[in-house]
Amino acid sequence: MKNSIIKTLLVLFVAVGLTACFDDYLEPIPETQISELSVFDTRERVVAQVNGIYASFKSGQYLGGRYQVYNSIRGDHFLNLQTNGVTGYQTWQNLVFPSTGEVVNLWAQIYAAVNRVNMFLEGMEDNQAFMFENNIITQAEYNQFYGEALALRGMAYHHLIQLYARPYNQDPNDWGAILRITAQRSSADNDMPRSTLTETYAQILDDLNTAEGLLPDVSGNNNDDRVTRVHKSTVIAFKTRVYLHMSQYGNVISEANKIVSASAPFTAPSGVNYALHPDFEEIFTQYTTSESIFSIPMTPTELPGTQNFLAHYFSDAPVGGLEYPINQDSHVWTSQAFPANDVRRLLVQERTFQGVDHLFVDKYQTPGQLDWAPVIRYAEVILNLAEAEALANNSVTSRALALLNAVFLRSNPGADPLAITNVNEFVQRVHLEREMEFMAEGIHNMDTQRTLSDHRAKEGVSAVGPGATQYVWPISQNELNTNSLVQPNH
Repeated sequence: MKNSIIKTLLVLFVAVGLTACFDDYLEPIPETQISELSVFDTRERVVAQVNGIYASFKSGQYLGGRYQVYNSIRGDHFLNLQTNGVTGYQTWQNLVFPSTGEVVNLWAQIYAAVNRVNMFLEGMEDNQAFMFENNIITQAEYNQFYGEALALRGMAYHHLIQLYARPYNQDPNDWGAILRITAQRSSADNDMPRSTLTETYAQILDDLNTAEGLLPDVSGNNNDDRVTRVHKSTVIAFKTRVYLHMSQYGNVISEANKIVSASAPFTAPSGVNYALHPDFEEIFTQYTTSESIFSIPMTPTELPGTQNFLAHYFSDAPVGGLEYPINQDSHVWTSQAFPANDVRRLLVQERTFQGVDHLFVDKYQTPGQLDWAPVIRYAEVILNLAEAEALANNSVTSRALALLNAVFLRSNPGADPLAITNVNEFVQRVHLEREMEFMAEGIHNMDTQRTLSDHRAKEGVSAVGPGATQYVWPISQNELNTNSLVQPNH
């Protein structure tokens, strides 16, 4: 992993030539090598670096598709039809090893993205006075660009430890990420131990909290820029996820209250005008509904790549690759909690494959790899808040129940509202709602591990409990080969 980063960053800094506007982010000009000494001498070059960071996160090996896939196919939600090691079969089997392709490739891409952030942050600090003196960027622009980069680094480290570290709730003193927060320009600093999960989460929250203070207030209706670029409301939403993973329910509530009203209908009282979109299917075809918080956009000239895009894994042909149909014997699909006409159960494609009838998720419907890849949306913030409300108060508060019903009734408008009074039953129902709501969006593995639940059994694959070695991914073999101080998982 480090060799590939170092080749990129030794003498020349590679900056993707994009402009700050959304259209140019989607239609980038070819990459241009620019001397590291001159990448801050014009506003265009500074902006190109910001969007180059987004390009690293957009990789099909990361948030362009594969990350969501790996977090979706563990557990019992999906069957596997192709037994293709290139498309996650070993992850589906819970049989990955340090040298398995997805283990090596995702690790490398996340750290490449982090290193690009670190290069940018250091360059901004070193050239701040020069840029201000020469009117290259304003203080407000400096804060925005710096804040975006910090927020993305915080997200990256949180993403990393969902697969490569044991859950915080299992042991916060266990190993977390290798916290590389300075740029790697040579192999001299390859050797670095992992930080604990407590230290890792502290760094994640430091990045996110600092970013929130730097990023501008953005208000009004959602649009392309507000879904594809990080701003204050994006960071707040993501922090509700982070705090929920730490079981810090009071902090989940405090953050969520910034963008969720006190009572139904739940909307954002400040910032972007977030709200649940009334049509569930349109969330995945219109991309910038009131529910969209952060997504990865695709265009014909900026695609995730063959066997990376979400439709390839979860959709029927010809858009998809017939890889992962819904497991109709799964815990969520056989649950009696969801009516037969729940719109999420109906958003499927039927296909007979080798004589067997299958259902495929139909969230990703656009030909040509053009579906935007979701990272976080407003329904998750609402359910994060519902769970935190109940657990913080040890009671099913009226607000907690109303939050859960807001998501459930959106997909079941003719159903009776849920009426649950027992806290444990309520939390279990929230978890079940999340399984149905976010199927194939990359949430399932995160929820399984933060709650210390089993990766459930499925056809030909046994359950994997939190005490098992295979409960989390191993550290990449490339990292083990080049970093003498890294601690392997156990």
